[in-house]
Amino acid sequence: MKKCCLIIPYFGKFPNYFELFLKTCQYNANFDWLIFTDDRTSYPYPGNVHVIYMTFSEICERIQSKFDFQISLDCPYKLCDFKPTYGYIFEDYLNDYAFWGECDVDTLMGDLNHFLPDKFMNEYDKIFCLGHLTIYRNTIGNNRTFMSSYHGFKVYRKFLSSPDSFAFDEEGNEGNINRIFKECGKKVFEKDLSLNFEIRRTHFIRTIHIEGSNINGYSSFKHEKYVDALYLWNNGKIERYYKNNGNLIREEFPYMHLQKRNMKFNEKVLQLNCFKIVPNAFLPLEVHGSVTKANFSKIKKHIFCMHAWNVRWPVYKHRLMNLIK
Repeated sequence: MKKCCLIIPYFGKFPNYFELFLKTCQYNANFDWLIFTDDRTSYPYPGNVHVIYMTFSEICERIQSKFDFQISLDCPYKLCDFKPTYGYIFEDYLNDYAFWGECDVDTLMGDLNHFLPDKFMNEYDKIFCLGHLTIYRNTIGNNRTFMSSYHGFKVYRKFLSSPDSFAFDEEGNEGNINRIFKECGKKVFEKDLSLNFEIRRTHFIRTIHIEGSNINGYSSFKHEKYVDALYLWNNGKIERYYKNNGNLIREEFPYMHLQKRNMKFNEKVLQLNCFKIVPNAFLPLEVHGSVTKANFSKIKKHIFCMHAWNVRWPVYKHRLMNLIK
């Protein structure tokens, strides 16, 4: 039996660095990806990434056929609330897998097998609790856990039939899939291992979900203090280097999440076995060989970036228009 299949329905144009995402998938031979999309661009899909072309209307029809009530799926973004249902909706594609999962394409994969060895995965029914990467044990019962009651209510019916977004796929609001699994007595791994960046800051600031937090029905997150760090994709690994008390510290992560960042991408980076990631670009590394204390300071770790302004400008514009009115 194969290890795990990660399912991605995606409609519209893929991010400009989608080929880099595929490159990082290729290095994870024990994991497969299954992509449903209407983007027919001729990408170099590696052998472990399988693409099925279909329209958004066709996938809506497939999803609707699995439920006995009227779902609400008017736009691709609403698919986030359907992520916990993928093991049920696409079960005919998953017969050969012990686990299935869902992930986003605004990510770069590291060495998943290092963080998710078979012995570890076999201890859990659900691994991780944030929407950019979540993994489930592939059994008939587990794939229907989303239908279970939460505090006496079948919340999935409300979430899937409303046009509103409820973040059903991740920790945050009350009644999400993670809490349903825990209420059902399922074994869940909640620790946040991701390299997930705070969306409103230009510099890379890691955001970490606090395991087991539940304050007034909401989960809690913390933001690291800014670290003058170097971020690399290095031969299949996501690495972070920084100095602390004169020592060079190396950390490794299973994946990096770059949500809503406009990243500059030169196709030459695709030919590299190692490249650096700065807040708005993927670039060659200035040094050859390993990162050391001696060459760390020579490596440029950020370039001019308008990310924070780009994120905040729509809010400022809305306020300004209201003032003018």
